[in-house]
Amino acid sequence: MLAAGKGTRCYPLTYLYPKLMLQVGGLPLLEYMISWFAGAPEIEKLCIVMNHNSPVEDVVKYIERRGPWLEKILDLFNQLGYRVEYTNPDLAIEVIQAGGRGTGGDLRSAIETITKEDKLDEDFIVCNADYVIMRELPDGDLCPQLGLTGIVQYHRACKQALGTAMTVALVPVSREDAGRFGVAHTCSLNGFHFVRGFVEKPDIESISHDPLINAGVYVIDRDFIISHFDKYLPDGPETSLERTLLSELATEPMPALAAYPLELYRWFDVGTLEQLVKVNICVAREGKAKVSSLLPLML
Repeated sequence: MLAAGKGTRCYPLTYLYPKLMLQVGGLPLLEYMISWFAGAPEIEKLCIVMNHNSPVEDVVKYIERRGPWLEKILDLFNQLGYRVEYTNPDLAIEVIQAGGRGTGGDLRSAIETITKEDKLDEDFIVCNADYVIMRELPDGDLCPQLGLTGIVQYHRACKQALGTAMTVALVPVSREDAGRFGVAHTCSLNGFHFVRGFVEKPDIESISHDPLINAGVYVIDRDFIISHFDKYLPDGPETSLERTLLSELATEPMPALAAYPLELYRWFDVGTLEQLVKVNICVAREGKAKVSSLLPLML
């Protein structure tokens, strides 16, 4: 989980505390992100990559103390009106500090740290750390957990069928919002989708209905990325995961970047104070929260 940004767009709330500890409906943004991995039994460990200059103590303390409170955490999600299941309650979580050298540089630093200290012998998931999503379950309930198992299974199937090296999750947004993110151009082959390029800040008149944008969630082939470190994750300042890895893979002659379209009820990129306010309002409204019974979670 890449969380090495400085959080400047959320000043003054992030002067003293990491953005991960900002609350959404009384729960830290971090818990929404952890819930994704705590709901995927096949994931062994979650590494949170933070900036060397960030106040990481708050995040470390929360991780260390949340264990006995899991039942209360799930109850708070329920009071907010969302169904959450932690099928991976023993998930190991570790904070890794990086230099804040861009998303690509921080990913490279994290991989190097992990391979020195531990084994990294399988494909792995990478995600940004500031999302809140809502997924509609078959019975109509809303869930803030992303279905990581489905993304992993698609990644494995597409890699076997087309030889892709990486999978990126895509989410449909309105034409007005697409201009802020850049739009993915996708193609299909043998029943699988793959990305052929990204159009940054496109003209709204040229955007199709429900354009797909990068949702900030990836599955990466371990052997491929380690054997191509210097090409796709060069060791330099401000190395961008989006520009030096995704965009380059999208232009390879053969399909290299698989596309996994997400079916979500809501998707929020909590990047600014305005977006933080909006997601709090939406979480309370959509989940029909029992506001009178909610209290901030203090560990």
